[in-house]
Amino acid sequence: MSSTALPVRVIVPHSGLNGFRYAIRSLWSAFPQARALAWRFFLRDTRAAHRQSLLGYVWIIVPPLVNTLVWVLLNKSEVIRIDSGAVPYPVFVLAGTVLWAAFNGATMASMGVVSSAGGLLAKVNFPHESLVYCAFLKALIDAAIPTVLLLPALLIYHIPLSAATLLFPVSLLAALLLGLAIGLILVPIATLYSDVGRAAQLALRFGFFATPVIFPLPAAGLARTLISLNPLTAVIVSGRTWLTGGGESMPLAFTAVVAASLVLIAIGLLFFKVALPHLIERMGG
Repeated sequence: MSSTALPVRVIVPHSGLNGFRYAIRSLWSAFPQARALAWRFFLRDTRAAHRQSLLGYVWIIVPPLVNTLVWVLLNKSEVIRIDSGAVPYPVFVLAGTVLWAAFNGATMASMGVVSSAGGLLAKVNFPHESLVYCAFLKALIDAAIPTVLLLPALLIYHIPLSAATLLFPVSLLAALLLGLAIGLILVPIATLYSDVGRAAQLALRFGFFATPVIFPLPAAGLARTLISLNPLTAVIVSGRTWLTGGGESMPLAFTAVVAASLVLIAIGLLFFKVALPHLIERMGG
């Protein structure tokens, strides 16, 4: 009985400009397949994450709610003294926390796409960018669910809804895009060196206090200049102003941040596609 040898396909990393040309063609041609696969990954991971959880998606709401309560209690007991102007401080903090959590979640999710799928990457050939799309979907859901807290807060503190309120989801999306951009830029280095991931987590903890999440943007001075250099400042300040109608918005800076995020996402996705075969080879070796 004769046996027929199966064809052998050897996949090797592309080098130089050929790698970028292949990545661009692949990202375009494989997008429908990658999108469908990302949705499958998203459903699988979401069901697995909440299958054995009693409260399920409630756990997504708990962190921003608890964080808000802590800062409100500290401010009310005058351990800290923060003047939020015409906006009630609980609504002020909750809006800032929701936007910060969206940015933080997108950053960490995109940075961990390779490490979380290391075994799959080494064994199965599939559009690797689907992992990035899946990470963004999960970050989007995790960011959208806590926003259900905002409407009751607005009603409790008698903050009227306006046409500008509809722009708040735009600021939420901007925070997600900025986090995705930063995560994509860092993911090749973070995959090779675990110190990068730890350093990013530490930087995010310090970044929370360098971003106007729990305090308003200073009116003038060196502090305002330094805090305004933080790209997330324009997103949080503008989004909170659109939601509550109080404070200042930064439309030009906001637009610049969104545009820069989109450019960085395109560059990061391209480098991710080019670098990943080399990263898989290093991980396997």
